[in-house]
Amino acid sequence: MPILLLGETGVGKEVFARGIHAASRMHEGPFVALNCGGLNRELLASELFGHVDGAFTGARRGGSVGKIEAAEGGTLFLDELGEMPLDLQPHFLRVLEDGQIYRLGDTRPRQVRFRLIAATNRGLRQEVAAGKFRMDLFYRVSVTSIDIPPLRERAGDAAELAQLFLKELCELHEVGPKHFDAAALQLMQRYAWPGNVRELRNAVESLVLTVDDDCIGGADLPPEMQAPGAAALAAEPGRGALSMLEQSEFEQIYKACQESAGNATLAAKQLGIAKSTLYLKLKKYALDQSMDSWRSSSTH
Repeated sequence: MPILLLGETGVGKEVFARGIHAASRMHEGPFVALNCGGLNRELLASELFGHVDGAFTGARRGGSVGKIEAAEGGTLFLDELGEMPLDLQPHFLRVLEDGQIYRLGDTRPRQVRFRLIAATNRGLRQEVAAGKFRMDLFYRVSVTSIDIPPLRERAGDAAELAQLFLKELCELHEVGPKHFDAAALQLMQRYAWPGNVRELRNAVESLVLTVDDDCIGGADLPPEMQAPGAAALAAEPGRGALSMLEQSEFEQIYKACQESAGNATLAAKQLGIAKSTLYLKLKKYALDQSMDSWRSSSTH
């Protein structure tokens, strides 16, 4: 049964797909991933279906096995399914319905058996209404749909994922085992992660490569994660984490005020806003005390 994963860019759709594969009856088979975005029509068709010798100019001698065949007995994960060209969609739909594939340039069908997990950050219903995605393929791949919320809305996930990535990346880079202290985990949990799981993994990898100590503390984290305003606002009663727009605005204001050493006039000028507007934003993001601290530091 196909599964469709929905969510913002970077929420970890492939991580979820791998988890589903590992827990499925086909876990002993391969997990084959292909991103449908960024490939032209011809290359995507070749990657999906494979080709025989001489199928087209530049075809690999002896032909090539496509991702669908490579996923035999396992899982095919198609990321950014909404990017698949409209004229390729009926060919892929036939594979799902008949369980047969034709390599490009071949007339002999090949039987295939695989589980499909597709993912997209697009609203496929809207794409169908706009004529950019086939309705029959949409209903075929969305038998089971899972909406993955952004990391900022998943309480506890940031800290758990950070520790998981830390172990994995220490092994990958052959670095001695490291761990986060409680302050670092708390700051990472409160940060809004506008880039979602992808941003978290990249941040952890940077810390693995740049922090020499075995313990990674709160002071080792990037400035935007240490900023008190983000944590204070996120911790307000009845309020969730910062939205992506708020997080972006907060980071810009924090950076401008820090660089101007707490000088509101200079910071407002750098941001291109009125000083009165800046004061409202400082109150919103609980940066008043930080401004006092930056001004005090600049006088010493």
